[in-house]
Formats: sequence, C-alpha cells, structure tokens
Amino acid sequence: MGQPPRVIGMIGIGQLGLPIAVNLMRAGFKVVGFRRTDREAFLRAGGEALESPAEVTRRADVLLLCLPGEEAQDAVLGGAEGVLESLDPGKIVIEMGTYTREYKVRQALRVQQAGARMLEAEVSGSPPMVVERRAALYVGGDEALFQECQPVLDAITEHHFHLGDVGSAVAMKLIANTLVTIHTLAAAEAMNMGARAGFDPQRVAEVIRQGAGNSTMFTIRAPLMAARAFTPAPGSFNTLHKYLRLGAQMARELDCATPLFSAAAPYFLRALEGGMGEEDISAVIKLLEAESAPRPSRLSIQTAGSSDE
Repeated sequence: MGQPPRVIGMIGIGQLGLPIAVNLMRAGFKVVGFRRTDREAFLRAGGEALESPAEVTRRADVLLLCLPGEEAQDAVLGGAEGVLESLDPGKIVIEMGTYTREYKVRQALRVQQAGARMLEAEVSGSPPMVVERRAALYVGGDEALFQECQPVLDAITEHHFHLGDVGSAVAMKLIANTLVTIHTLAAAEAMNMGARAGFDPQRVAEVIRQGAGNSTMFTIRAPLMAARAFTPAPGSFNTLHKYLRLGAQMARELDCATPLFSAAAPYFLRALEGGMGEEDISAVIKLLEAESAPRPSRLSIQTAGSSDE
C-alpha cells in the first residue's frame, strides 16, 4: 500500500464487524460501511454508512468483508452493485468471514480475476475480546500482502499470525473453535459441580480463574453462568453451529481422533434443538444441571445414616 490506507471499507458491521470498525476508527482510519439495517451504532461510533456494497468498494483503499455465511457473501460479491464489479486493479480485500476452505480459495480467485488482491483474516475471540484488543487474527494469503496490510491488522489487534496460503486461516480457526466448544462445556461442568458442592457460583468463578484450572473460556463464560446472564449473547448457539459442522467435517477429512470434541459437540446441538439458539453458549450449563441427579435433603441424609441403638 505504500502509505497507510486513508479509508477502510467495511461490509458487515454487525456483532463482530462493529467492534472491528470501532478499533479501526480509534486507530485513526476513516471507516465507511454498509449494512442493510441497524446502522445506528456504527454511525454513533463515527462511521459513515453508504447505500451499497459497490459504493463502499469504490470509496475504500482496503475493503473488509465480515458476513455470516456464504449465501450472504455471494449476494454482496455479485451483481451490478456488488463488490467484484466495483473493484479497481490493485485494491485489497480482507475476508473476515468463516466459510469452507474451498469457498475461500474460489473467492480469492474471483477477486484476483477482478485485478485485486485478497487476504483471509479469521477472528479468534468474542466481540468483547475484539473491543479489548485481546482477540487474535489468523491470516492466510500472500506473505508480502500480509506485511503490506500491517497498519490495518495492527489497528484491529496486535495478535495476528500469518499461517500460509488462503485457506490456512480458516483451518486454524476451526481448530481453535473445537477448543472453545470443549472448554465451554468444561467450564459449565466445573461451575455445576461447584454449585452442587455448596459454593456460591460467583465465588467459584472468582477463585478458579486465579489458578491452574483456568482457561479463556472459563474467564469469559463462568461469570455469565454464575449470573445466569445468557442474553444478550456474546456468542450464541446459533453462531457456534457453523463451527461445529465445519470442525467435524475437517476432523473427518483429516482422519484424526477427537474424543473430547465428539463428546462436547452434542450438548451444543441439543441446546439448539431445545430452542436455546439465541442464548450465549454459556447456557449449556442448564443441560448439565438438568442431567445431574437430584440432591437428597439433609433430613433424608440423616435418616439414611441413622441406626437403631
């Protein structure tokens, strides 16, 4: 890019895209964006909302795409008012959505055929982690382009890693999200056990996070479990569902054993089937509570332990 880009375009300024845009603005970039609805938070943060993906593409020095699925992505890329028709030669696209590796590679080819260049940058971290600049970016694509985009990546988070060609970032993201699944269920198991042992859940969350049993997911989600604060959701079951599917698919393709992920994933699928899709994944604790055997009362314990003299 030579000089740092003056204008960043952002298509997809929702739950994840908005904090990314805010970090960019805090770093001094002008951010223009497109979202069909709910633009108010973006405007309040200082962004400029435009009327089409094409308008954002034309205005931007670097274009970031942060959309929830391949269907939404195709709608934005194609058509007379889409991204591909509006890309100038040499422009840079940074893809931040999570799709299959095959889709990412095809997308990069389409961008290249339009004369532009593309990186993929997978976000590992919840929206609050993005706000606090604690999230990580897994980046795939040409290494020289990665170096060229350092000012933009640095504005989002200092934790970014170049992993190889396009497709390598989504592979690492799926590996990370298998651990999100496992660690969230493990946190729920510990919190449920603590409550049944007679501890205040808030105390369990406070104490465990200071010791060897802590994890990032425990730090984030144990307080939500303790407070029963499952909505609004930093990361919903609906959002996780895609990662469960893609992670299981990748494990099958690699022929690797996943005993913990295979045991954990069904709990999150059951939560979806049970109508909990909009709740945060910390609400998986409710399934463990329902599975736990009823505890006998003190009276029944005393009765069972007494004997005639």
